Amino acid sequence: MITLQNVSWRQALIALGVILLVAAGYFIWQHFHQPQPVTGESQQQAETPAGVELAAKNAHINMLQSQLDEAAAQIAALKNKPPNTIIQTVPYEVTKTIEVERKKSGADFAIVTDPKQPDKQVNLKEIEKLPANTPVNLNQYNVFAYKKVIHGYNIYPGYDVGRFKINEITADVSRRISKDGKFVGVAAGYDFEHDKAKIGLRYSY
Repeated sequence: MITLQNVSWRQALIALGVILLVAAGYFIWQHFHQPQPVTGESQQQAETPAGVELAAKNAHINMLQSQLDEAAAQIAALKNKPPNTIIQTVPYEVTKTIEVERKKSGADFAIVTDPKQPDKQVNLKEIEKLPANTPVNLNQYNVFAYKKVIHGYNIYPGYDVGRFKINEITADVSRRISKDGKFVGVAAGYDFEHDKAKIGLRYSY
């Protein structure tokens, strides 16, 4: 067994140095791998699950295959309709404008395409370098990374005469009813304190 008396100052300094190196490496990695909530793509790429997955990875968000398929299908369905947002701004404001619209909608990330050049991938860095008087018109698709169905379990502990106990336990299942993350479902459980079952509706947003 290792005790404090057996640990030398040299060993302690080495251990501290390792901890500091790991922490520094983690923060450096985070600095150079910041989430990118906005991804420029071609219209064709944005309409595919692979295109949505690329944008999700850039935003550091994991999505199920069913979510990727659903988002791609929704973008494809908007091909001949107005997208979530039509960005009309000047070059140096393009990224800021897109991000404001994304946050306003509550979306997890956004994909932008060029309606005049649907085959060309949008490069926001290149757009920002254009002359200040150049008009910028882009389509913005806001993507919400919500599951279709969510499950929940709740345990309510209590305390009685020197011992802990479970007063109530519930479970719920809800289905998404809107693209911005509103859910409706049912909840059921048992109240041990009053010895009765419970059932009700659940709404979350």
